[in-house]
Amino acid sequence: YLASYPKTFVIVSHDRMFINHVTNKIYEIEYGSTILYHGNYDTYEKEKKARYEIALKNYEKQQKEIARLQRIVDRFRYKPSKASMAMSKLKQLEKMVKLEKPERENKRTFHVHFPYFKESGRVVLTVNHLQFGYDTILGEVTFTLEKKRRLGIVGKNGTGKSTLLKTIMNQIPSLSGEITFGYQVTTAYFDQQFDTLDPELSVYEEFQKSYPDMNDYEIRSALASFLFYEEDINKKISVLSGGEKVRLQLCKVVYSGANLLILDEPTNHLDILCKEKLEEVLQTYPGTILFVSHDRYFIKKIADSILDFSDSKITYYDYTYEDYLEKIKEKEEVGQKITQRVKKEKQEKKKN
Repeated sequence: YLASYPKTFVIVSHDRMFINHVTNKIYEIEYGSTILYHGNYDTYEKEKKARYEIALKNYEKQQKEIARLQRIVDRFRYKPSKASMAMSKLKQLEKMVKLEKPERENKRTFHVHFPYFKESGRVVLTVNHLQFGYDTILGEVTFTLEKKRRLGIVGKNGTGKSTLLKTIMNQIPSLSGEITFGYQVTTAYFDQQFDTLDPELSVYEEFQKSYPDMNDYEIRSALASFLFYEEDINKKISVLSGGEKVRLQLCKVVYSGANLLILDEPTNHLDILCKEKLEEVLQTYPGTILFVSHDRYFIKKIADSILDFSDSKITYYDYTYEDYLEKIKEKEEVGQKITQRVKKEKQEKKKN
């Protein structure tokens, strides 16, 4: 709708694929300045990098020229035969419009060092004819997740994606079927509703509750790596923003030492910088990941297989998100052709 909208609109969004599809102009606010970029998000990323490199080259070139002129002034200003030339160089220096060194892109975000963990066996998780739901069955699913794979679960709201994760984590009982974890599998669960966080505890107390064997220095260091510093660690969970709660949850997940991460909408409430960092972190994570997300850019970066909740059934695709989209497009085109053919046949029968 927005891509074909004939008038003007202004949006604020952290959804990079959405921005990419609907915008032709981007204003970025960074270091107290607002900078205009023409084009979509892909263009913005390339242009931002190119502008920085050009600005840095111009700055370095000017610094070399300033140093050269200053050397001439320092060398000849007190020599009678060269003094006038030296003074002209000094005036040239004084009149020069000095370029400021360009600021590097603001990369202030969390950083992660995964603790050592025992590797699991080849088969991490087997789900066999699992029926899940509350009062009624939301779906039935069968799949096998092997070591170091990244399975992304996609689908509309209300189709049971989060319920499936809660069932796998034994937070709600399965209705039928089997869930089997493989050899030496340890899990860490990210809950998008933050139900595992106690609102009455401080950030420090919440983390300490999960890791009672850590000393004070280790706890503070772990929290600092996720941007919780001295003034933050005593905040109550109840007053944290959505982004802060996400960072605290991720901190708990990362330091668990689990070899299977089960993540339910981990990019909710995160800004683009934190999303990009999370993608980088998960791409280097040496274990296995099962996750739910609506962030298409995130899914594209992380998933190497897809579990699709759509068309009243759940389908496993053993390929990347881009390949999955291509397959879905092909199915839709085939379906449209069949519909058109059936419609045409009905029309011909009516004529006859």
